[in-house]
Amino acid sequence: MDTPSITTRPNLDSKIFRSVSFIVIVIILYCSTIYYKRSIATPGHLSSSTIKCDQCRLSMIESDGWFCESDSNWQRRKLVHHAQDRRNNVTDSRFLFFQNNWESTVHCEFEQRIGRTGDGGKWICDIHRFQQMNETNTLVYSFGSNGDFSFERGIKEKLPQAEIHTFDKGFFQCPDGVCLFHQAYLGNGKINGTKSLENITQELGHSKRDIHILKVDIEGHEFNLFEELFGSSASTRKNRLYIRQILFEIHLGSNMNEQMSRRTHRLFSLFRANNYAIFHKEVNLDNPQNVFEDMIDDNYLLMKIVLN
Repeated sequence: MDTPSITTRPNLDSKIFRSVSFIVIVIILYCSTIYYKRSIATPGHLSSSTIKCDQCRLSMIESDGWFCESDSNWQRRKLVHHAQDRRNNVTDSRFLFFQNNWESTVHCEFEQRIGRTGDGGKWICDIHRFQQMNETNTLVYSFGSNGDFSFERGIKEKLPQAEIHTFDKGFFQCPDGVCLFHQAYLGNGKINGTKSLENITQELGHSKRDIHILKVDIEGHEFNLFEELFGSSASTRKNRLYIRQILFEIHLGSNMNEQMSRRTHRLFSLFRANNYAIFHKEVNLDNPQNVFEDMIDDNYLLMKIVLN
């Protein structure tokens, strides 16, 4: 008579152990995946997060708390900046002026385009840093919207607590809960009823506040605006508005003489003298037939940084 087979206790324990081990491994892998996804999606996560504060003191001081990287990497970044900066003022010729002059000298690790693809949107350097720096009252000025509020919407999505003010010579209505609209003719505040940036901040009670992002697209009046802002004497320089990032479109117009080229060089020299560096340059191809005559406009994006 056959004896029924009996599963031995050791075999049973082995199967249970393998099953439990498999479940534990799956749980560990799942939790690790969730942690990784959350860490890279969290605004506070930086590639330099492993660097201690005392290891990036130099870069934090010279970038006004923006970049945290080792002293050796920071020194290398400065060498790259100075090498390109020496080559930025090449020629006064209007032929391919923007092709031959003023390239970016600083590069941002997490640069991101905010707003429309094409005209209207702008690149911003590491926008998550505004959240990391615990800026609960982030102030954004947008000069020249022409009724396009895609940039403002994009800012609000990334920085829900941001206070956004939009200005244009025409009259438009900001989307609810996104921005506040002001009708104003922008310039140097001295001619044709224009208002300077200083006029604007005084009227709105922002004279003592930092402007974190300033977007400017005012069809040629950017020269008067910035020359008035940065061209004042050294005695007033310490009281000058602090602007973290400037995103602006520059317009040379259709006059092909070299006067506007020289004025453009002077403008960028003003930016440089006030510790602004170019982190992005983008051509506006709204009128492509003008590319080879360089009657096109260029977008320049600057950030406040000391790179002596």
